[in-house]
Amino acid sequence: MKDTTVDLKSPTTTKYRDAIWTKSWSNQSRRTIKIVIEGTSGRPSITTDGLVYLKD
Repeated sequence: MKDTTVDLKSPTTTKYRDAIWTKSWSNQSRRTIKIVIEGTSGRPSITTDGLVYLKD
C-alpha cells in the first residue's frame, strides 16, 4: 500500500536535518518501510541519511 510521495527538489533551498515523512500507528506490531525511488529526468537517484524509530 502506497502511503505518500515525497519530492524534495528545490531550485533555491538546501535543507538539512528535516523530518520529511512521519508515520504513526495505533497498535504495536512489526512493520516494514519500503522506499521506492521514482527517478525522473534530471533526478535519477536519492541520498538518505537514515531512518529513526521512536518508541513511547
